[in-house]
Amino acid sequence: MKINNKILIAIALFISVSFSVNAQLSHTQKGAVDQKAKSILSKAKDKIKSANGISFTSQIIIKDQEKKEKSRQKARVLLSGNKYQILVEKHVFYCDGNTVWHHNKETKEVVINNIEKEEDNILNPTKLFDNYEKNFKAKFIRENEDGTFVIDLTPTKGKEYHKIRLLIDKKNYQLKNMAMYYYDSSQTEYTIEQYRTDVTTSEADFVFNPAENKGIEIIDMR
Repeated sequence: MKINNKILIAIALFISVSFSVNAQLSHTQKGAVDQKAKSILSKAKDKIKSANGISFTSQIIIKDQEKKEKSRQKARVLLSGNKYQILVEKHVFYCDGNTVWHHNKETKEVVINNIEKEEDNILNPTKLFDNYEKNFKAKFIRENEDGTFVIDLTPTKGKEYHKIRLLIDKKNYQLKNMAMYYYDSSQTEYTIEQYRTDVTTSEADFVFNPAENKGIEIIDMR
C-alpha cells in the first residue's frame, strides 16, 4: 500500500510539535510576540523534555475539499531524544538521530538516507524545528470549554498548507490534536491516543536490523 505524502508530513509535524515544541520567539502578524502562545508552547516543551521514552498511537484522517473523510490510517510512534520509530500500515521508519531507514514491508525494500537529505525534513523532528522561529508565527486563539488551548501556527515560507491548528490540554500541556489546512481546502487531522511517558527504549529500537530481515533489498542513498 502506497503511503500518502500528506500523512508523512502530518506525522513529522505532529511529532515535531509534540516532542520538540520550542519556546523561541513566536510572532504575530504584526511582529509582536504572542506571549500567551509562547507560554503555552514553553510549558508543553518542558513537559515533554522531562519525560524519557514516549509512545503513542494516532489516527490520521485526510479530508477532501468538501470535508468528507478520504482516508484513515493509524500510526504507532516511539520517541527518545532525537530518535524515533514510526509504524504506518506496512511502512516502518527508523531514525537514530543521524540516519533514517524507510522499510517498506510490501515491496521488501529499505531506503537509507542521512537525516539532512530527507526532503523538507519530513521525517526529522529535530531538524524541522531548528529554524522554528523563522518558519512559523504562533497565535493563541482561545480556550475551549473542555479545557484545551487552541493555537495556530502559520508558516512564514511557502508551503502546501497555510495553517496548523494545535489543541493542547490545559491540565498537562499535552498535545491532543493537530489539524493541517491546505490551500486546496483539504485538511489532515491527527489525534493522539494511548499516550505514555517514561517508556523503556533501547538503541536497537531506532535502527533497522538487516539480520532480522532476510531477503530485503537495501538502497543506500547516503
